[in-house]
Amino acid sequence: AFSLIFVFTIPRYYACQVMLAPEATSGNSMNSLLSSFGFGDAQETNDAISPNLYPELMNSKDFIVSLFPVEITTMDGKLRTTYYDYLLKHGKNSWYVNLLGKAKRIFKPKKKTELITANITDSNTSPGFLLSDDQHDIVEAISGKIQYNYDKKTGVISVTVNDLDPLVCALIADTVSNRLQDFIMDYRTKKARNDLNYASRIYEQTKTEYEEYNNRYVDAVDANWDIINETAKAKLEALNNVKTIKYQTFAAASQKLEAAKAKLQEATPVTTVLQGASVPQKPAGPKRVFITLFLIVFSCFACSIYIIVTSKNAKK
Repeated sequence: AFSLIFVFTIPRYYACQVMLAPEATSGNSMNSLLSSFGFGDAQETNDAISPNLYPELMNSKDFIVSLFPVEITTMDGKLRTTYYDYLLKHGKNSWYVNLLGKAKRIFKPKKKTELITANITDSNTSPGFLLSDDQHDIVEAISGKIQYNYDKKTGVISVTVNDLDPLVCALIADTVSNRLQDFIMDYRTKKARNDLNYASRIYEQTKTEYEEYNNRYVDAVDANWDIINETAKAKLEALNNVKTIKYQTFAAASQKLEAAKAKLQEATPVTTVLQGASVPQKPAGPKRVFITLFLIVFSCFACSIYIIVTSKNAKK
């Protein structure tokens, strides 16, 4: 009876899974192309962060703290708040989990730390650098609710989010999926974007210089169109030579800009969403019927063993 009470006091939870397949980007060789997103041996890639490390990255405190201000809405529409406030003030647990939490707070020494929010703008430290006790608890709670898996054979990244509310579950799964895609995009295109920014600056600079000397040459021609002395001709020829050099530099910068744009386009990964976030219709657990049947079978087996042992002892 106690086991059944224990089982039925565990609240039902829902699960939402998102599956992503990042496509390979071009590289120096076919091996690097395939390994860049896990379609091969991860050791063959020169990336600082391979897909194998995505779960560790997504479970980092900085990433989890960034989920604190995400706006969520419960399925019944009665609650609209941040994910942090939802878990802190409205999260429901089993009675034994609440009991353990209260015991932990009683025996845990209190720290005098100020509440640090996820939106840190005046500090160079990371969002997870200094957290309050409540924030540490929420970070652990979120870490337990979100699971990541990377399949080396297929290159598929799966994200599974568990929560007591089905809509909250789907909203967080969608948010995590989008942020993971943004991270992959930013990481893979970082160098190409830096090259494009540099090429854009050089392009604008050479364009300005060419236009300046072109205007100076045109003004000189207009001012000396009827003068045929050698001095005027020499000045015009000198301006024309400088203008030609500036144009050649500008043309080269324009070609480099176009090449940088093409390189960025080539480096930009395309992440295919194999399974998007969807509000689950049925709870994922706990499997109360299965647990109940198991307990009944186990109880019958234990009782049978007890009866057999006691009957043998009685005969003796």
